Amino acid sequence: MTEKLEFLRTQGNKIINESGAEVRLRGFCLGSWLNLESFMVGFPGTETEFRRAIKQVLGADKGVFFFERFLHHFAGQADFDYLKSLGCNLVRVAFNYRHFEDDERPFEYKSGGFAWLDKVIAWAKAADLYVSLDYHAYQGWQSRGWHCDNPGGPPQFWEQVHFQKRGIALWEQLAQRYKDEPAVAMYGIMNEPEAPDTAVLNRYNQQVTEAIRAIDSRHILNFEGNYYSTDFSHFDPPPDSNVVYSSHLYVNAGLDDVTYPGEVGGDYFDRAAIEKIYQERRAYCVKHNIPHYFSEFGVIYNDPSLHASKIQVMADFLDIIESYEDHWTIWNYKDIGKMGIVTVDPDSLWMISIKPIQQIKTELRADSWVDRSSPGLDAHLEGLAEFILSRFEAIPGDWDSQSEELGYMVGDRFIARLLLPPFAEQFRDMAEGEIETMMASFAFENCNRRTELEQLIKKCALKELA
Repeated sequence: MTEKLEFLRTQGNKIINESGAEVRLRGFCLGSWLNLESFMVGFPGTETEFRRAIKQVLGADKGVFFFERFLHHFAGQADFDYLKSLGCNLVRVAFNYRHFEDDERPFEYKSGGFAWLDKVIAWAKAADLYVSLDYHAYQGWQSRGWHCDNPGGPPQFWEQVHFQKRGIALWEQLAQRYKDEPAVAMYGIMNEPEAPDTAVLNRYNQQVTEAIRAIDSRHILNFEGNYYSTDFSHFDPPPDSNVVYSSHLYVNAGLDDVTYPGEVGGDYFDRAAIEKIYQERRAYCVKHNIPHYFSEFGVIYNDPSLHASKIQVMADFLDIIESYEDHWTIWNYKDIGKMGIVTVDPDSLWMISIKPIQQIKTELRADSWVDRSSPGLDAHLEGLAEFILSRFEAIPGDWDSQSEELGYMVGDRFIARLLLPPFAEQFRDMAEGEIETMMASFAFENCNRRTELEQLIKKCALKELA
């Protein structure tokens, strides 16, 4: 075990190690590894739908091989050594409950998910990095988002005590396994909750705290704001003294194909505008004198001509965070060129294999998070929305807000599901050797890197070592 990693705990609004030294946590989120997300890998729909489609095309055994080789190549020691070279000391590892438990056999735990977490912790320790265990996709879905593997319905977690009990029980399993592991910096209790009633979220946070503390008294507990980690307005005081709270912030100036600083949708974005929102997000932590962990922020690199603007957004984000001496992880570490600092080569076998469907997917905005517009589709949707809303003119209500929901349901749900079978069909009859070569597209040594972002990270993360 490395001598550099000690258990962390909070002291007021700081994080310190067992020696009493203050520790600033900086790093990246390892998304789309143990919790697949469509825009980062290129498939349409959700992880469960994708896995089901691959199984239908390749068969059960080869389908298992397909995803195992993806996991093998997507993350490894080289990735963690690279993050260490940037000056990072934290990796936030997103995971889906399905790696640990099947819906058909609740409360019966599979060894595979724990084995992968053991691997990632070993890689982190070898590179002197901490790990945050980020429960990203809950039983019954904690939000409507694709990122919790929700196929399109309202979240069921908040209404079903069964799902809540399963969430707590899995945390008990994780706490039992890692209670003596100092390389685990914290337990990320729930990514981006969307609780219709914050009282239910408060109650769950209290219950999961009591369950974990009955097993593990040392690890930091990390809670996130409601409504995708943006709203703390109805939160109870922290349920424990050894906690950090997280907020997320994505701004349209970093997501849309626009220049920065500049106006987007009638709002002007510059450093001051971002800082104002940031101050609001961290206000709960200031009030309760606890550490603020900015666990997700990032930009979308769609248009190469706008990359300088996107890097400037990131520079201002990092400058703001550092000025408040907060902790941070960027979303995301690796993907197919959308948000990651490490990106799959466009000429790789994976990118060549998925290109035909990927082009249609982009044109029809089947991933609205990264494909921000579709001139052809949007024109039809606007006409449909106008017709629908015209029939509601005499009915009281905020009907205009439904237009965006219509686009999301058509693109991200309906069109994505239409595209998923032909996407999976691209891999039919592939031999295991070809699958192996294709999945090696995700290996660190075969990927590209964003050098401008590298320089920003080093400037922030290595400055204390200068």
